[in-house]
Amino acid sequence: MNRSITVKRYERRFRQPLRTARGAWAVREGFLLRVERDGAVGYGEVAPLPEFGSETVAAAEAFLQELTNDPGRAVPEDLPCCAFALSAALRSGWGGTAMRSYAVSAFLPAGSAGLEKSGEKVAAGYRSLKWKIGVEPIREELRLAGELLKGLPSGVQLRLDANGGLTRTDLERWLDVLGKFPDKVDYLEQPLACGEEAVMAELSAASGVAIALDESLNGAHGGRWLEPGAWRGPLVIKAALMGGVEALASRLRPVADQVVLSSVFETGIGLESSLRVVDALPAAERPVGFDTVDAFGDALNPIDSKPKICEAVRRAYDPERIWNSI
Repeated sequence: MNRSITVKRYERRFRQPLRTARGAWAVREGFLLRVERDGAVGYGEVAPLPEFGSETVAAAEAFLQELTNDPGRAVPEDLPCCAFALSAALRSGWGGTAMRSYAVSAFLPAGSAGLEKSGEKVAAGYRSLKWKIGVEPIREELRLAGELLKGLPSGVQLRLDANGGLTRTDLERWLDVLGKFPDKVDYLEQPLACGEEAVMAELSAASGVAIALDESLNGAHGGRWLEPGAWRGPLVIKAALMGGVEALASRLRPVADQVVLSSVFETGIGLESSLRVVDALPAAERPVGFDTVDAFGDALNPIDSKPKICEAVRRAYDPERIWNSI
């Protein structure tokens, strides 16, 4: 078997810095892989987020330099983004799995800007919205949340993402507000830090508000929450951070109805690789969190930001065009 690997590094500046409970994020860094094997060509993407338990950009770059010199080298377990990229590039035909179309959850910026954006997104046809919280003072965010939820029409639901930035007292205040809108709240995502899962489960059960895990699923010990029955709420899956694609699909199959696929602000190459994982999970039907393709002003996300990622658009996907854009 002949295999050669070429790597390109990218840096993408957000149109507007992304504000989360961790602070502002202005530049997205990562790598694209082009793998040639026995006449076939495949592409993958390494998009690290070390705050979510993945390798750092520097660690990924060091391994990728070694990989180009030794294309048969195995990926260490502590480099899940590299494993995701290489496995996606090497996988041929995705086991006959059929492509699907997916509803998309609209991404709302933090603070009052999210309230302003929500009307535009609903008018565009989105029926799921995701809003970043834990950024402004809690009293102001709770006020905005009440306004936002009251203004949502029937059939539209809100996801709220705290990125582990709340205290228990903050969480109790949020649940008190969200519990008043049972038909409009989809879930509250990772309100407390990793290690506080028992508290989140207790408060979710008491309030009736679903709590989703995100950061808790990544890193060395995150796999425990992917076991059937380990967590009752949604599981926010950032596939690009979670290792080889085939192994990931197998792990997710028993909990597929809880899976919410989520972006790490990757290029179109990482996006399609992530969607192919969920294509293999017929029971995974929740709106995906990929209203992120217009966060940058470059040509690395070739699809448009719309309420649905359609199968026909996916079939027109051309990874070589993305590769050549760098």
